[in-house]
Parts: sequence; structure tokens; C-alpha cells
Amino acid sequence: MKTAIITGASRGIGLACLQKFLEEGWLVIGTYCDTPITISHPNAVFFKYDQSDPSSVCAFAMGVFDLLSKKKTEMTADTAADVKIDVLINNAGILLDPNDETANLEKIKRTMDVDLYGIIDLTERLLPAMANGSHIVNVNSGYGSFSSPIDYNGSIGYRIAKAALNMYTRTLAFRLQDQNIIISSFDPGWVATDMGNSLATETEKPSRQTHQPAQEVYLLVTTTKENGQFWRFGQKRDW
Repeated sequence: MKTAIITGASRGIGLACLQKFLEEGWLVIGTYCDTPITISHPNAVFFKYDQSDPSSVCAFAMGVFDLLSKKKTEMTADTAADVKIDVLINNAGILLDPNDETANLEKIKRTMDVDLYGIIDLTERLLPAMANGSHIVNVNSGYGSFSSPIDYNGSIGYRIAKAALNMYTRTLAFRLQDQNIIISSFDPGWVATDMGNSLATETEKPSRQTHQPAQEVYLLVTTTKENGQFWRFGQKRDW
């Protein structure tokens, strides 16, 4: 049984990914922060997790290592070596400044803690447990793309964090290119989640539902062998 870790799995895209991977027969380790995950499934394990807190990141990583170790004891000698992380989906994130027309330093710092530093911290801690041929997906946004036009003043901290995360994705892909670990950035589009709906207006609303990016993520990690790319709607997009 393959293992996937999905952060921010209690709602939105993360919850849809959790459901998709469980449907496909994976062991899924999901995290939540404020909203508990209400799904009960024999192949699902959940951890409370604050991505902005280094001690919480460390505790979660140790919890993953302990869980994998316990799984190994349940396996035969021939298969125990295969108990590793096959997929890491860094989905957890926050948007604090959708309508701020000027830079709010405190909000930017808080956003960077969650949307960038916490992701880097967790990823680096889990790298030793990533399986041969595994896949790391950093959920990003068109707001993190330098090729996308900026058409309004808001989301300054969010844009900065996502742009920096894209560069981490590219540098990590280069660093791990000889280790058979694929790193991808994933733009889900404008999805009807709590975050996506916060950007809606009377005339413009999210055009996508959560099951659509969840399906795209699943196909990405199960079929794609290209490393260090930025994906949107099943196609490579410009950085």
C-alpha cells in the first residue's frame, strides 16, 4: 500500500485530495489545524498540525517516522524496506491579505511562516523518508507566477510567498534530480474553497470545484515523470 501525506486535509482541496487517495486505496496521513477532519477510514491517520510553528512541524515529522516504523514491524522482511512516503502534498496555506492595497508587514510575515517557511521545514525533515520514485507537490497559485498579470493590489504577502515557493520547488528539483524524487508546483486554478471564495465579487466567482484539482493532483503523481515543472489543468504552465 502506497503512502501519501496531505497537509491542510480538513477542507477544500486538501480534503478532496484526501478522499481521492483513499478511494484509490492509499494509506493517507492528513493534517489539520483548526478544523478537525471528520472522515473515519481504516487507511487514514490524522495529526493536528500548525505549519507556522517549528515545534509542531518537528513533532509531526517525528509522528510520521514513528508511524512508518510501526508499519514496518507489520510487514515481512522482503517488503518492510518499501514502507516510505510515496507522495507529499504541501497543500496547507493561508491568505490573510486579499483586499489589502498596501503591504502589511505583520500579515506578510505570518503568511511567509505558513506558506513558505513551514513547507520548507517539513519537506526537508521528511526527505529521508521519501521513497525511490516518490513525488512532492507544492500547491501554488497563479499569484505565484511571474508570467501572470497583476490585475489588482491585494494578496501582497500571498503573492510573495507563492513566488518564493516556486523558486524553492525549482531549486529542490535540481538538487534531487539524481535521487529519483520528482518535485512539482501545482496551480489548481480558482477553486470554490474558503480561500477562493474570499476573492469573489458579485460578478466574478470561482469556476472550479475541489474534486477537479484533486483528480489532477492524483494524475500528476501517478503518471508524470517530468521533474521541476509548474502544472495547471494537466498541462505545464509558465513560471
